Amino acid sequence: MTKANLVPSGQEAGALRAAREVMVSADDGYALGASVFAAAEPVRATVLIHPATATPQSYYARFARYLAKNGLRVLTYDYRGIGRSRPQLLGGFEATMTDWAERDARALLHHATSHWAEPLVFVGHSFGGQLMGLIDEARDAHGALLVGTQLGWYGHWPLLDRLRLAAIWRVAVPALTRVYGFQPGRFGLGVDLPAGVAKEWARWCSDPEYLMGEHPDARERFARFDRPTVLYSFSDDDYAPLSAVEHFVQTLQTAPLEHRRLDPRELGVAAVGHFGFFRPALERSLWREARDVLIAMAEGRRIPPAPVRQPFDDAFAFNDAEVLADLEYGRS
Repeated sequence: MTKANLVPSGQEAGALRAAREVMVSADDGYALGASVFAAAEPVRATVLIHPATATPQSYYARFARYLAKNGLRVLTYDYRGIGRSRPQLLGGFEATMTDWAERDARALLHHATSHWAEPLVFVGHSFGGQLMGLIDEARDAHGALLVGTQLGWYGHWPLLDRLRLAAIWRVAVPALTRVYGFQPGRFGLGVDLPAGVAKEWARWCSDPEYLMGEHPDARERFARFDRPTVLYSFSDDDYAPLSAVEHFVQTLQTAPLEHRRLDPRELGVAAVGHFGFFRPALERSLWREARDVLIAMAEGRRIPPAPVRQPFDDAFAFNDAEVLADLEYGRS
């Protein structure tokens, strides 16, 4: 058994440092709340987690602690307007998803590469993977592990979902942001969004080119991203249907990419969806895989192959209340 397959326990686990909260300044001076999860020396690599839309960094804390137990320093953060990066008043606060990539993600990448010498790899959840098309610095990483990343044009969804999504993007979001001055989380996302974020997201999702409609240079960035990449997607993920994921995969023309499309039953659970990858129920399966993939990327080794999977007969369900409780963090 190699070192990459060992999970420290007992005295080794006791050496794990507690998460340390830090503030990182973007290039416009905006202060972003971040957390560092660091194992005892030596640290094998630094992992930067780029969150999904409307998902506070606290949601990734248990996954980050797991990686830290395996000698990986992990850096998590909140985009401006979310969690610890939220201003006192969200109404009228100016922020966009473009800011999340060009200012916030870029600032955290610079922070990681300037503070630590170990190889950098990143985890991108949903939008956290898409932002590699918006910043050149994504190529500073040695590899990328993506979860539920897709292109969000609603035309990639089944017909009935298209009608529902069209109503959300073209009617509900403009109306709600006009009335409240932001997108209230209680209308479906769980976490409030700055108005500029919600409106830009709605424009992208209404465009067949998605973010490339407003950022045509993103297509070239996607095409020249050449770092080893593993993408996990799930058959029950309503936020990332297969067509939307495949259209994203097609943009990565030079990356050595492996797409691991899974059915929850192969993992012994009844559901994974868009957020379940980061739930502790998958520690013994996908978290172990992710750990080994990230370490291999950082060390320049061949990525371990996906294990042979068989459907479980005794699949269990995630507790939806726990998922919602995690996503409620940062609303007020």
